[in-house]
Amino acid sequence: MAKAILVTNMTQVGENAFTATGTCNERNFLAKTIIYRNEPIFKVQETDKEGKVTHLRMDVSSFDRGDRIAIARHLKLVRLGTVEVDGPSLAELTVAQLRLKAKALSVEGYRDGSVRKADLVALIETAQDSQTAEA
Repeated sequence: MAKAILVTNMTQVGENAFTATGTCNERNFLAKTIIYRNEPIFKVQETDKEGKVTHLRMDVSSFDRGDRIAIARHLKLVRLGTVEVDGPSLAELTVAQLRLKAKALSVEGYRDGSVRKADLVALIETAQDSQTAEA
């Protein structure tokens, strides 16, 4: 079965380090790179029982092996510039997707209960603008 991968954001956070958010068959994901054989590869990150975001073992993950492979393959193509980030505009994202994006960008205050969708969009745009200015 083909996997529907939609990448909403990819951010370079170091020389060979990236974070990405998106959906796989309409389920949100967050992925980060590790270095394997001197090459960055993407690992899907999920929340464990203690609330920590990390790479989970297959038997406790909500993504199966095929999902993980499809996500990593698609993100590699985006990283290499073969495929464009194909996500919707920030305004089209759900609050949950915006929170994932804010987390990937290390935006502070995104989890505050009083933060509305418009506030999240503004926080993310500001973070993206500051990262672009630094590059």
